[in-house]
Amino acid sequence: MADRLPVTVLSGFSGAGKTTLMNHLLAHSAGSRVAVLVCGAQDGQTLAPLPPGCEATVLPSGNAMLAEAARLAAEGRFDALLVEADGLDEPLAIAEGFLFEAEHGGGPDAAVQPDTLVTVVDAATFLRDVNEAEFLGDRGLAQHGDDDRTVAEVLLAQVEFCDVIVLNKADLAGADELARLRAVLHALNPRAEIIKASFGNVPPQQVQDTGRFDFEAAADAPGWLAALRGEAPVADAAGGVSTLVYRRRRPFHPQRFADLIHTEWLREHGSVLRSRGLFWLASRMETAGDWNQAGGVCRHGGAGAWWAALDPAEWPSDSAERAEVEADMQVDGAPAPFGDRRQELVLTGLDLDHAALQARLDACLLTDTEMAAGIDAWAAYPDPFPAWVDDFDDEDGHDHGHSHGDDCGCGDPEHHHGHAH
Repeated sequence: MADRLPVTVLSGFSGAGKTTLMNHLLAHSAGSRVAVLVCGAQDGQTLAPLPPGCEATVLPSGNAMLAEAARLAAEGRFDALLVEADGLDEPLAIAEGFLFEAEHGGGPDAAVQPDTLVTVVDAATFLRDVNEAEFLGDRGLAQHGDDDRTVAEVLLAQVEFCDVIVLNKADLAGADELARLRAVLHALNPRAEIIKASFGNVPPQQVQDTGRFDFEAAADAPGWLAALRGEAPVADAAGGVSTLVYRRRRPFHPQRFADLIHTEWLREHGSVLRSRGLFWLASRMETAGDWNQAGGVCRHGGAGAWWAALDPAEWPSDSAERAEVEADMQVDGAPAPFGDRRQELVLTGLDLDHAALQARLDACLLTDTEMAAGIDAWAAYPDPFPAWVDDFDDEDGHDHGHSHGDDCGCGDPEHHHGHAH
């Protein structure tokens, strides 16, 4: 097998400064032989003259990057590979592609080794963009007809899954704004190192050959996941950044919850930039709801069956995983009346009034009288949510990782008030 070729991937929205950073790294490559792959190059994008021993290839958007990386690794001519991802690419998908090729490709493919995932953030526009409900199509950036992602969704996906965040164009933001932005980024991804920069001026050793990449650690890095694991949510009183973890073992009334999420509740008690988690509707005892909000648009759908809705024979056979399931069935050391069914939402944002947000959600829960009415009565409650397609066909029939459902506007009074589409 060829020597492993360490790969640094530069992700970030168009205009954040990826090319500027890459040119800076090449200019300070100190005689190293660096291969460069530029994916989905934009008009007007220019590379600086390459140092001796370096080579650049411009690729269209798509999977050609993996094949080209494997070819370069097989040649054995380079010390490192520097990849500039397309502005809409998500680091998670890129990392999965590299790891899949390393595991299943064999031969030269296995020589490509992710080393550092870097996300470049535009300090002057990030907070504005993640507060909006602007779709990629609104900017003419959608990659295909079915690409209904928002700008905020792409930005947050790039920030939440990476090893290093380069806070670029810091010269265009004031000190208070930079401190606030740094606090937000740290709350979104507590694991990532945050480097302030102007004109892509970053010491190469902070983003190349760092050995920081760890797929499992990166996949668990988002702040909302850390909060659900019980790790202390990141908070910054000076910057006004905080995270609310909302947990209840009582179902939502479907009509009251639907009414709430079609209001501006995520902007009326501070500004919720990001919220994720599971929710439980009284009218749907079998399936967990998946909640996913980025900026001004939230999406909801089916997340798979509650473990309590399945025969225990279908629970994980692995002892550690089964212990986690059994723990979810407990509350304060006693069996929960409805198993693992619960509300479990994480909300991160600026200047949040936690008590007010909790009160809004609590008002959607069933009252004591409604709880006493029982499951049969709950099934007849008005339920305006669309049907959740039951296509959670992983090995054990239980997947809380996919969303198949509806969108709702949640915070931008000018765009997508109510349903986004």
